[in-house]
Amino acid sequence: MNKTLSALCTALLLTAASPAFAASTDLTVTGVITPSACTPNLSGGGIVDHGKISAKDLRPDNPTSLPKQTLQMTVNCDAPVQFYFSPIDHRAGTAWNTSSRFGLGLTNAGEKLGSFFVDALNVNADGVDAQAIVSEDGGKTWVKDHWEVYNLWAVGAMGDTSTPLQVKDLTLDLQVTTQIARGSDLTLTDEVLIDGSATLELKYL
Repeated sequence: MNKTLSALCTALLLTAASPAFAASTDLTVTGVITPSACTPNLSGGGIVDHGKISAKDLRPDNPTSLPKQTLQMTVNCDAPVQFYFSPIDHRAGTAWNTSSRFGLGLTNAGEKLGSFFVDALNVNADGVDAQAIVSEDGGKTWVKDHWEVYNLWAVGAMGDTSTPLQVKDLTLDLQVTTQIARGSDLTLTDEVLIDGSATLELKYL
């Protein structure tokens, strides 16, 4: 019992005798509460279904383009606000022969099945024609271009694509183009699921 107390007292004395050093780091919490909220929506539940495709109908030496399908996208806000979309590819790294498109998953043999991309058509912002714009630097600058997976997406005025519009009600056609990889690159002895999946995350500026 005495040994335990003696050791404890020594530890306390050594701690008290040690020089006092202090270090610190800062924590900052920031953000903006916007008075306006926006609700995005895609027709058809956001699903593009190509049904069953026969392996013999795939081109052996070139990618096979499946019929384009169009979904209507709407964004309705409480008041005009600047916003953009940040695309997230849930099959990242599986797009065949490109890094700018969304992937379709892998075959049972681990081969990249293909890719899909989207085009924004018939863009209308509060009753006025607008157009697709993108940012490649995290929203610092904006230019007119196609919506690709590694860009931020927004809409700009027909005469000024340098900044996203303030919009209350946005409508556009989201045309989806799906391509299957060359048949010669795929092992298709069993059924393979076309498994593209992406999220378009709406964020405020």
